[in-house]
Amino acid sequence: MRLELSSEGRYALRALIYLAQQAEGRVTADRISAEANIPRRLLARVLARLSRAGLVESYEGRGGGSRLGRPPEQVTLREAVEAAEGPFEITHCILEQRACGEGRPCAMHDAWGEGQEAILDYLAGQTLAQFIIRTVPH
Repeated sequence: MRLELSSEGRYALRALIYLAQQAEGRVTADRISAEANIPRRLLARVLARLSRAGLVESYEGRGGGSRLGRPPEQVTLREAVEAAEGPFEITHCILEQRACGEGRPCAMHDAWGEGQEAILDYLAGQTLAQFIIRTVPH
């Protein structure tokens, strides 16, 4: 089984890691797109979601661009992923053809919920700062 992010979730993490590596402040969308390998047409939407979550500050006009909204030590992977993907929740019953929460919980409900919470707790303990060094080209 594979747990994967959507393309927007992956692009959000790329953008955040890229911005965390930039010491000079604001970076243009064109530069983020080119250097972080994010399609320009999706970057605006990704940056808007990250901005609404307070993870990125964006400025329009001459001299505009984007930068991290907080130091990389204060941005967790859980925040980043949830900003791009939305909150994590079990929406469909694993064992039955119904929405989760309709009727009694199925036999898998608690185990699946606990597993999901373990993953989210792990992501909440990981910050962008921990990945900056690992992504810098040698």
